[in-house]
Amino acid sequence: MHARAFRIVLIKPSHYDKDGYVIQWRRSTIPSNSLASVFGLLKECAERRVLGSDVDIAIEAYDECNTIIDVEGAARRIRAAGQGFVGLVGVQSNQFPRALDLARQFRARGVPVVIGGFHVSGCIAMLPELPFDLKEALELGVSLFAGEGEGRLAELLRDVAAGALKPIYNHLKDLPGMEAAAFPILPREIVTRVAGHYASFDAGRGCPFQCSFCTIINVQGRKSRYRTPDDVEAIVRANAAQGITRFFVTDDNFARNKNWEPILDRLIRLR
Repeated sequence: MHARAFRIVLIKPSHYDKDGYVIQWRRSTIPSNSLASVFGLLKECAERRVLGSDVDIAIEAYDECNTIIDVEGAARRIRAAGQGFVGLVGVQSNQFPRALDLARQFRARGVPVVIGGFHVSGCIAMLPELPFDLKEALELGVSLFAGEGEGRLAELLRDVAAGALKPIYNHLKDLPGMEAAAFPILPREIVTRVAGHYASFDAGRGCPFQCSFCTIINVQGRKSRYRTPDDVEAIVRANAAQGITRFFVTDDNFARNKNWEPILDRLIRLR
């Protein structure tokens, strides 16, 4: 039986400078953990063949901070596959205007678009009503994804495949565990566009403090959740297998991560 195709194009948008130009470098400085996390979750969906045994899920990933986005080419590849979507991931507030401009271009070409990240999640979590920019995205037919993706992306893929994307996916009140979750990973050719060839992973999410100004506790919660030392070792080994041995580690509160010492001990032994 001939397998059907489903193509996903993930983009971490950059942002505009004061003159309206997209900020880009030949090599960017900070790797995108969001891009790696979403790629890893979708890779797991592809391996599990969540759209059926006869559907091949192909995933592309781009960080616009170091890559010029070929909108027409990406749209053409999705249309050629017959089904798929563009995911604008990890979008911060200063990046949302650029994300919206990219979304506008893809929607004009008939491509489904989903936007996630802290701007979407933070606005939905903390504001009494949607701000104008999120309303504009909905008017364009863009879907908004609030919260974390672990355990939720298979549903999203099935909705795209069925032509039944919901306007808003709100998972803010259901925080997933991180133990043994699909780990963040990016192909080597994406990682090497970062200066120093750094990959990224998050060791923990959530923070017990209650600072009123903080978006993290309203998006990722006041309960600390952690990857295990075994998870961290698996992430390091998967990257080392493709020649990537430098890491930018994020954690909402590493000092409160109950695994901080065994994680560091494991990293020392691996080194």
